[in-house]
Amino acid sequence: MPLSETIETLQQLQQKGKIKHWGVSNFDISDMEELMELPGADQVAANEDLYNLGSRGIEYSLLPWMRKRNIPLIAYTPVAAGDARGRLTHDPVVNQIADSHSATPWQIILAWAIRDGNTLAIPQSGDPKHAVDNVKAADITLNDNELAQLDVEFPKPTSKQVLDMR
Repeated sequence: MPLSETIETLQQLQQKGKIKHWGVSNFDISDMEELMELPGADQVAANEDLYNLGSRGIEYSLLPWMRKRNIPLIAYTPVAAGDARGRLTHDPVVNQIADSHSATPWQIILAWAIRDGNTLAIPQSGDPKHAVDNVKAADITLNDNELAQLDVEFPKPTSKQVLDMR
């Protein structure tokens, strides 16, 4: 189905009260630019993309493009798919920052993901305690020094990256 027809259908659903907002997923800049040329596209509520401390590729161009247009990001896999290998949660800098906030490494990773106030993180949790811990991440404010330390440990991209969807 062409994107224009999809938008038209979503607008009809909005008018009927079936949906309140609509968004897109895994759209890179070229996709977003194509979208924004279509009638009604200015109603896009968010773009959902993979984003976490270990996968920052969208920071180079997509995220600034979205910020300029006030399009929120919905970050999926904000703690790197449970960080199975412990790359983020066992990192000494992440743990030092977690200790200074009396928080868990997971909470620091989530707090980092939502630090700008225009990103919604959707971490997976099958355990009610973990869900409560995830919510507590919203109360953590990382200071400039902590953010700089994380930037050194997990550098920002220096060039355009292929959209990460793993």
